[in-house]
Amino acid sequence: MVAESTAVVLTERIDALAAALRAAGVSPEQSSGLLSAAAAATMHAVTLQALIDKQPPTVAAEPSAAAAERHPAPVALAA
Repeated sequence: MVAESTAVVLTERIDALAAALRAAGVSPEQSSGLLSAAAAATMHAVTLQALIDKQPPTVAAEPSAAAAERHPAPVALAA
C-alpha cells in the first residue's frame, strides 16, 4: 500500500529532522514545536494518500448533449 510507504519515508525524515535539530543545538522547547508540526503534517499526508489509494480509477465520461450545446463543433470557413 502506498500510504504505508509514505508513512515510512516521512517518519525517516522526521527522525532526520530530530537528529539535525539536536546536532544544531536547538533547544528542546523549540525542537518539540517543530517536530510536533512535522508529525501533524505527516499524519495529514498519510491520510490524504490513504484516501487517494481508496478511490477507484476515473474513466472519462462520454460528452453529454448539454456539453455539446455549450461548445458547438467548429465551422470550417472558406478562404
